Amino acid sequence: MIAAGVTVLAATRDRGAGGAAAPPGGVRPLTDDAPAAPWREAAAVARPAVPPAFVAAWDRAANRAGCALLFPVDGGPELAGARAVDQRTPDDKGWDIVLSGPAGTVEVLGLFPPGTGVDASPGAPAYGRAWADGSEARYAVDVGNAAPGTYDPDASPFEAVLTVPRQACAYRIYDSLGRAHLEALFDRLRFMRP
Repeated sequence: MIAAGVTVLAATRDRGAGGAAAPPGGVRPLTDDAPAAPWREAAAVARPAVPPAFVAAWDRAANRAGCALLFPVDGGPELAGARAVDQRTPDDKGWDIVLSGPAGTVEVLGLFPPGTGVDASPGAPAYGRAWADGSEARYAVDVGNAAPGTYDPDASPFEAVLTVPRQACAYRIYDSLGRAHLEALFDRLRFMRP
């Protein structure tokens, strides 16, 4: 999955708000009605309550001082009982965590710089979402697993790049269960309290 994560290094900057497709070449400004960021609104999760595999991945990451552990508290009903595992990044420069179950996989990778973009598949729309704290997500169908013209928002894997103010990394999120699941996953992301 790390190889798929490298595809996000494309420098596209299409962003939007509220999950709508971003305007071509444009950036939508934050509005007063932007929702609160769930990872800021909810209390950070105490370290002992975070899956041990996620803590282990973050503990060995060279970038942990500037890239807080942001993880899904669960995978939603579709991933009930999913197994939490970690994967190594090259030279442990960052961290990589995975929730995996029979229905699919969610991966969160804290490795890339904040300016990282998402690589949108030709012919498939790119989406964006913004939160009141200035966090932004850009997401699209995962180009590594979608043939041109086969985009299906309910079945195609999606990948997102989430930037959060005061973090020295961008969070790459891969969701094999489609756009709706990814958008719901944003609401389940929390920081770990170190």
